[in-house]
Amino acid sequence: MKQALAFALLAAVAPMASCSKAAANPLGTVLRLMDELAAKVTADGEAAAKAYHEYFEWCDDTAKELEFAVKTATKEKDKLEAKIGELTSDIDAGSSAIEGLAASIAKADEELKNATLIREKEVAEFAASESELMDAVDTLGRAVTVLEREMAKSPTALAQVDTKNMAGGVQAFSAVLDA
Repeated sequence: MKQALAFALLAAVAPMASCSKAAANPLGTVLRLMDELAAKVTADGEAAAKAYHEYFEWCDDTAKELEFAVKTATKEKDKLEAKIGELTSDIDAGSSAIEGLAASIAKADEELKNATLIREKEVAEFAASESELMDAVDTLGRAVTVLEREMAKSPTALAQVDTKNMAGGVQAFSAVLDA
């Protein structure tokens, strides 16, 4: 707008300038100053247009860079959300596996406890049976010793066995074993 006003004033005063240059009057000085001002305004306008063009390009470049940054960040966000979903499912699978293993451990502990009780009962039964057998072996050993002494006294004493008294002999051995 200022440029247009300056050019209009210059156009009106230009015919007078040709007359006044020879005389060097104050109007000529005004016209010269106006020409200089018009040149300065034009140069300032060109500099402002250049600065505006550079600023426009910077804004355009920045907008494009930000748009690419947003797209890149959105893609990265989507990837990370997918990874979070995957890891969440892995956590769920791991948790269920842990629960299954904990149940298996509890079952195995219960089975071990039951097996231990059974083994303790078996050990007690074995100890009782072993004690009885040891007593029977000891009793038989004493009976063998008694028989050997009797055989030493009379070698034919056991050779004559009366079948009628066989039941009595079995009862005698039974009494020895029970003792």
